[in-house]
Amino acid sequence: MNAPRNGRTLGIALDATHLALAWRDGDGPQSRWQSITALCDGSRDSVIHALGGLIAKAPSASGASITLTRPIAHTRTLRLPRMPRATLEGVLARDWSRHVIGHRSTPHTVAVRVADRGSWITAFAPTDLLEAFAEEASTRGWRLETKAADDALAGAARELAPQDARNENCFVVLCDVSGPTDAVHLRGGVSWRGRRFLRGATEADVATFMRAGEGAASAPVVLLGHATHTAALARALGTQGMRTRAIDIGLAPESSSVEMLAAAGSLASAALPLRSPGTRRLHAGRLRRTTRWLALATAAALMLALGLERWRVQRGLAAVQQARADLSAPVRTAMTARSELESAADVAATLAEREAGASHVSGVLAAVAVALPSGASLTAMHVAGDSVTIEGESTRSAAVYDALRSVPALEQVKLAAPLRQERQAGDVAVEHFAFSARLRHSPAMALGAPR
Repeated sequence: MNAPRNGRTLGIALDATHLALAWRDGDGPQSRWQSITALCDGSRDSVIHALGGLIAKAPSASGASITLTRPIAHTRTLRLPRMPRATLEGVLARDWSRHVIGHRSTPHTVAVRVADRGSWITAFAPTDLLEAFAEEASTRGWRLETKAADDALAGAARELAPQDARNENCFVVLCDVSGPTDAVHLRGGVSWRGRRFLRGATEADVATFMRAGEGAASAPVVLLGHATHTAALARALGTQGMRTRAIDIGLAPESSSVEMLAAAGSLASAALPLRSPGTRRLHAGRLRRTTRWLALATAAALMLALGLERWRVQRGLAAVQQARADLSAPVRTAMTARSELESAADVAATLAEREAGASHVSGVLAAVAVALPSGASLTAMHVAGDSVTIEGESTRSAAVYDALRSVPALEQVKLAAPLRQERQAGDVAVEHFAFSARLRHSPAMALGAPR
């Protein structure tokens, strides 16, 4: 947990023999770390007693970051099938002793997160200790975060050496006056595998731990601790071709590893926080309340959106109704004009039809009678449909033929029978003629013709 801007965060670390408390003596970049330690065997009563004595000597704070080291808390990477995280935590908590060797045979709480396909990073810690720290934090009004040592070292490396820590592989080693005490293998900045060395460990133990991991040959090594303790280890690892980077946390040279873990654990947020059952219930309750408020806010937003949409639709409908009202008078005028035009068209079609079916015999007869030359007379005229037969007498039938061809109502004028000549009194020759023709269709007739 990062230090709150409006208050100090205490770093607390616990192993099987000591409880350490660390804090910064200021807020600026030049501030130094201070630490104090008390004996503690890791039991609930011992922790409560030691913590109360240390807090009395420490300055006031608004939060605490607690780091539990081995053998109090353990971190392991397990290969297990995919399942809901809460289900897996319950399964591991019921059978925790199969996976870790606890400092005490008390129920353990488990936190898990997905590492990669088929792998889970798990953290185990005694439930009674988590409850004790949670009660103390609640009493003092602290914001609390609890993590395992591997998680604390990984967070410190991400904060102090981000370029190295976020490589595909990176190793972080903690050193105190006795030598290397803890190490963790990081993958992408997340703890993958960790170890706590026996007192008096050397670079050979560190090299053995590193060689057990993949990509150790080219992986950077971040050494945390006072410069007087990390220098010798850096030289020894450098002779084996390993790239090392020493970082001084800022504690006194004689500070123990548990004090350094107390300081390192407060530098960054936990990737795998350990929460007591009571804290989880409170957290779940807050989540439920938040979910309810979110549901209410969503419902309110939906109602507001529905109201806005309804208002927009009503406004659009009113605009459409107004447009229809504005168009109604022109539309009525257009509809009336259309009805009048349709009525006129029906009358014209009826007249054309009647004109096409009307008899034109009288008009044709008049036109033929007017067109006949002098000296010609009609004796018979027959009209059948569009066929006309004209018979008569004339002194010159050729002139009659020419006259009939000039009649506009006739077409295709031709002889219907051979000419017959007769002599009358005074030796005057008279010709009997018979012509046939077809009535020419007028535009009116064509207009009324069916299509």
